[in-house]
Amino acid sequence: MDVNGKLDNLNYIESSRISPTKNNKKKITADEKLYNFMKKKHTLKFFKIVMVYGFKHKALFFTVISVVIFSALLVSINSLLINITLNQAQYDFAIKNGQIAGKNYNLYWYYWLSITIADLVLLYICTFIRNFCSIILAVTIEVELRKLTINRLLEYDISYYSDKKTGKLMTKLVGDTNIIGNEISGLVSWIIQAPLVIIFGTTVLFFVDVYLALISSISVYLLGFIIIMITISYQKKVSIVRDVISDINGDVVDRINAIKLVKSSATRIYEENRIKKLHNPYIKVFRPISKIDGTLLAILIASDVLINLLVISSAALLYGNEDINKFITVIIPITTAMTGLTRPLWQIAAIVPGLSRASASSIKIYEVIFKDPILSDNEENGLLFDQNINTIEFRDVKFNYPEKPEINIVPNLKLNFEKGKSYAFVGETGSGKSTISKLLLRFYDPTEGCILINDVNLKDLNLRSYLSRVGYVEQEPQIIYGSVYDNVRYGFFNASDEEVHEACRKAQVHNIIMSWPENYNTILGERGLLLSGGQKQRLVIARMILRNPELLVLDEATSALDNIVEREIQSQLDELMKDKTTVIIAHRLTTIKNVDKIFVLESGKGVIQEGNYKQLINKPGRFKDLHDAANS
Repeated sequence: MDVNGKLDNLNYIESSRISPTKNNKKKITADEKLYNFMKKKHTLKFFKIVMVYGFKHKALFFTVISVVIFSALLVSINSLLINITLNQAQYDFAIKNGQIAGKNYNLYWYYWLSITIADLVLLYICTFIRNFCSIILAVTIEVELRKLTINRLLEYDISYYSDKKTGKLMTKLVGDTNIIGNEISGLVSWIIQAPLVIIFGTTVLFFVDVYLALISSISVYLLGFIIIMITISYQKKVSIVRDVISDINGDVVDRINAIKLVKSSATRIYEENRIKKLHNPYIKVFRPISKIDGTLLAILIASDVLINLLVISSAALLYGNEDINKFITVIIPITTAMTGLTRPLWQIAAIVPGLSRASASSIKIYEVIFKDPILSDNEENGLLFDQNINTIEFRDVKFNYPEKPEINIVPNLKLNFEKGKSYAFVGETGSGKSTISKLLLRFYDPTEGCILINDVNLKDLNLRSYLSRVGYVEQEPQIIYGSVYDNVRYGFFNASDEEVHEACRKAQVHNIIMSWPENYNTILGERGLLLSGGQKQRLVIARMILRNPELLVLDEATSALDNIVEREIQSQLDELMKDKTTVIIAHRLTTIKNVDKIFVLESGKGVIQEGNYKQLINKPGRFKDLHDAANS
């Protein structure tokens, strides 16, 4: 299983590489087009998102655009068809009575009525298709954008997260992508349809009556201009709101993540009051937006009435006293047309705020994805590591954390690890012990020098192919939301249920799991909240036992276990360590009595002592001081 599993893993790595085309040119993806735009413009535009992903899904995108244009035409000619139907009906009935009135359009009035009804039926069908396709398009683009954001977050190295609030990232990942998705379905339709309906509609009005068309057009265009001027400051205010809510979400999620601290400190009332105060700025920054929305709504409701009253009054003055038939045949289609023309004003009033929200959210997403990762995992271009880990060398390695580049953590480290031997690092807090494990896992690259795996620079390797041969147990075990199977099998997905059971037996956690209601199908809460520290650590050790790696990196692997269980699991780890290279970060000196070599670190100095356990406890120095202090 172990050999086959690793071969499957390597085959998966190889098959997941992107194959070049015959011309050795890789087609630029939609994501890459957005990256290139961001690098060039130093921002991310809402319309760029829509265009890039719209062209990726051409059939859906152009269906929406085509149907929107056709719908605008159907809406616009509706008033003209009503005018023709009325004129033709007046003409047909006048002829029957031996009179002349109306205008003859060469078809009986009921044919024109049928055409008008057909126009409405087509408009209904187009509206359905437009709404259906635009919603599907919006959801598709939202998913594409969310995948892009998630992929970017997965690509970033550990240092990116050192000063980030999880809640703030989640607001951008979930909230802002959702806002963009919600706005797309309306904006794509309205931005195209609203101006077309106004242009087509006013043009059609001139076929009905020139004078009333002029009055109607001037009033609609003037009102549209007023609406745009009122909403022009909307985007800046929305950006402020997004900043405030992102900070609030980040704070709230941080407190939920620290729920044990809140409960143990009995600070529930304090947190409730603090969060209440925290939301006060959110309410405050929303007030200007609510004023704009209220003003717009009042203007739009009034405009529906006022414009129609203006048109009716104008028609009455022009034709009421002289030509009553003309008045009737004109006023009905004109008022119908005005209803169609004022609808785009509502859409324009929604476009500007919607566009402001979408633009503000696009900028927030840009803040997440615009950076290039400091480290590359060389997924496509790295050297595939398909051999055993025989030697590891730290060659003149110096390291400063990118977050604090002025502080040197590892000064000029020169180490050689041989296959099948075990090594331990001890020292005071801040001496660089855990940094050694992070460099081995390539969470970071050395500031100077290099780490060589079988004489190949770790930076040049396909990271996944290398890490498939590495097992890592850290001081704070990582538990994902899911079943016991999901957690133990993570990273070695081809393992059978029985192999998971066996790994858990060796990690002394099988009996505990079998006592749970759903056994191995028990869902572990987020971050393993319902598990004790020891249970979490045993599950992670089971994960590594299942993986059976060639290089073991144990960062306080048994720190959360009691002494009896620690001895039992340590014996399993000792068995697992046979014929493997093992690097142990230790505080408890009892866990490293049998390692081949111990390195004693000191802050700012690096390795100050080395040797095996017996040698070091009999030699005056830092290790003996630690040993004596632990046994005093």
